[in-house]
Amino acid sequence: MFSFTQSSFLGTLLPYVKWFIYGLLFVNMTLFFSNQTIEEGLDSLSWLIILLLLEWETTQLDKDNLYQLEKYLVRIARAVAYIVVIYTTCAYGTQEYIKENGSLDLFNASIWLFVIALIEYQILFRNSFEKIFGTFISVLKTSLYGALFIIAILWQMDGEWLDFYDAALWIVCFFFVEINIIQYEETIEEGDTRW
Repeated sequence: MFSFTQSSFLGTLLPYVKWFIYGLLFVNMTLFFSNQTIEEGLDSLSWLIILLLLEWETTQLDKDNLYQLEKYLVRIARAVAYIVVIYTTCAYGTQEYIKENGSLDLFNASIWLFVIALIEYQILFRNSFEKIFGTFISVLKTSLYGALFIIAILWQMDGEWLDFYDAALWIVCFFFVEINIIQYEETIEEGDTRW
């Protein structure tokens, strides 16, 4: 099993790789603003905000001394970003959008919303359910990430290289958030059977 502790080689390398990939995602978002519709640009920006706020909050899971205002501001900012991504997901489901672009965008966005809901549940209720339920959520999320990867492959097979690149980049970025959650689970398991 890979070790992402700070003393391991992977743990030392991880922050540099993580922020390099997040930087690529920022470049990707600017390309959406310059080459796609304003809605797609706002969707990409909102997802980037969600990702960075989840990155921050999942690195703070073991810190109980955070200011309540700080937590509320993070959650409010995420809630606003969620409104935008839910709106764009609904736009992907309109008949005219599906007729013009197909339904993969709708499936992709819907699966991402489900992944986010599971991550939010893990953050909000991290200490209130048994490990076996946490394992179930992890298996479910793995299946959803698998579905997202299949969608990325379908875009690649369709010749949509930019969509494939974008989808693969997002999967890798959320892998870093998952690492934060796994690290927290491991520290909890050392002292308790619940996380």
